[in-house]
Amino acid sequence: MSVRTAVTMTLDKDDLDEVVGIFTTFIKDVQEKDYGVLTYHYFVDDGDRPVIHVFEEYESSKAHLDHFANIDMQAVARLMELVTLSEPHYYGEPSVDEQELLKGFGNVHYHRPLISIEEPATR
Repeated sequence: MSVRTAVTMTLDKDDLDEVVGIFTTFIKDVQEKDYGVLTYHYFVDDGDRPVIHVFEEYESSKAHLDHFANIDMQAVARLMELVTLSEPHYYGEPSVDEQELLKGFGNVHYHRPLISIEEPATR
């Protein structure tokens, strides 16, 4: 089963261009270094204090962990100076290694799978 994460980031309007530049770096790295990334989206609510919604989906826990191993930590550090993170949400069955990694993000809300369609039905 795939792994999904969601978080929001609040920032000053004046920092939006720099944050988009950091996201561009992340996307380039995902395309060049990662595998198993199914979704990697950023959405924004405009306003005086923009809120960015981040949705990521990976084919497996391993792909999720490998993404963090490949991420540009200098860009992450700068991003953390510019934004305030919400409490993250994790959708799936986290591995022990993922749980350990995600401790650094504070109070993560874990949502276990209940029932779903894994593949689109064919007719």
